[in-house]
Amino acid sequence: MFAKATKNLLSEIDSEGFLIPVLCLNDSDGLSPQALVIKRNRYWFWQQPKYKPTDFKLSDVLVGDPINPVVVETEFLTYKGKVMDTKSGSAVAELGPGTINIGGSGSSKLQSSFGNLKKQELDLQKLLHDSKSRVLDMQHSLIQQTRNAKTEVLAVVKERIITTQPCTITEEVQEGGSCTGMFGFNKTIKVSSNDKGKPSIAYDTDVSIDIPPKTTLAYSVIELDIAHTGHYELCLLPAVKGGFEIDGPVKVKQAVTVSAAPGNPTHNMQKELVGLEGQFKVLSKLPSSTRFSLFQQISLLLQNSAVISILGSTLEDLCGGTQPDPSTLAEVPELKVTLELIQKSAGKKPSGQHQKQSTLTATHLLISALDEMSKPALFLLKSCCSYTTLQALLHLVQNMALNEKSSLKDAALDVLADEVVFKNITSLFNSCNVMLLKDDNSLITKISNPEDRLPLMLCIAVKGLASLAPHV
Repeated sequence: MFAKATKNLLSEIDSEGFLIPVLCLNDSDGLSPQALVIKRNRYWFWQQPKYKPTDFKLSDVLVGDPINPVVVETEFLTYKGKVMDTKSGSAVAELGPGTINIGGSGSSKLQSSFGNLKKQELDLQKLLHDSKSRVLDMQHSLIQQTRNAKTEVLAVVKERIITTQPCTITEEVQEGGSCTGMFGFNKTIKVSSNDKGKPSIAYDTDVSIDIPPKTTLAYSVIELDIAHTGHYELCLLPAVKGGFEIDGPVKVKQAVTVSAAPGNPTHNMQKELVGLEGQFKVLSKLPSSTRFSLFQQISLLLQNSAVISILGSTLEDLCGGTQPDPSTLAEVPELKVTLELIQKSAGKKPSGQHQKQSTLTATHLLISALDEMSKPALFLLKSCCSYTTLQALLHLVQNMALNEKSSLKDAALDVLADEVVFKNITSLFNSCNVMLLKDDNSLITKISNPEDRLPLMLCIAVKGLASLAPHV
């Protein structure tokens, strides 16, 4: 809920994406100016970098005396906002002997008022002056561990946006819809500042949390370009990326990708899927017994989004050439079984595997897409994990990527004569921000936001699972 509130704040005040939302309230205290943050670049192009606060400041990892940068505090803005969004749709499909009527509507209402916000910002001129000729302690544990992780970069918190008064975040969720497949929803999130520390809640809520003053809501960072000698430079421009010098001028700049960078408006879903086709072929060419076992394991994980996230991070480590934390795997038995199966299927890791199509990268692709999907979407996808239903889904997502209609007379869609199946598929599309509607004897898909990544995640998830599904 806190993450939703901070993300919404930035969507309205930071369209350029210079600020990073604080996703966990517990991270707030460690994000003061001069604090060190680890930026972790991701493996696939749609994945945004992850930022992990540390317990250290820049001065803590310098050789010699600490530096004392100047922090300037200014009034930022008084934030009050109201966002409303309403969606509705309906479909009538004549399937088999019966007719299925689908109708649903969804509306979201977001009201937020963090009150007066302040900005704390480093004096960059002084920081640049103080950083001249200074050297990082390359033997410091944080430096050593970050340097060994090939996709991680050290960064310094440059500025942060903080609250100045107590706030209460409340969330109320209502769900409903016609007895169809497209579930409507009504969701209200409200953030309100409290005078004299008393909560101000306008309606009954399911969850309510209090936010104290001086809570960090968002921040920005400056990446460090670090030489092997320990000398460093501050990357002042967005296009200049940080990293560690390795045996000369080669630096770790960004994660390995198979497509253009995220956010590029020229992205085309079909081109992206064509670029990933080799990964799906790797899965489909596995021995049938391996595909069956892997399909079963992943299908079971669909009911536990937390485990999917852990598996995604673990596979990302392996794809990046680092070993995952064994203690994490020991705590989740079902994850250990799945990972052992994937590693056995992958065999010996090839050199330069970043550019190769291996079982490891192909499975990571599938799990990464699942990790981007919501819990309701995963639940609905699990209900569709039969061979015939996945083939119908595959037919629909392929036509969605091509922006083509799907004929209800096509044999691949015969399974949609089952009202429950059709209901689940329609709900699954809706959960990924895609409307599935009937036009005469055809089904068409409508994507409201062409830059939304969820429709692509749906395509990858369906194609990946369909590549593994046993022909039974």
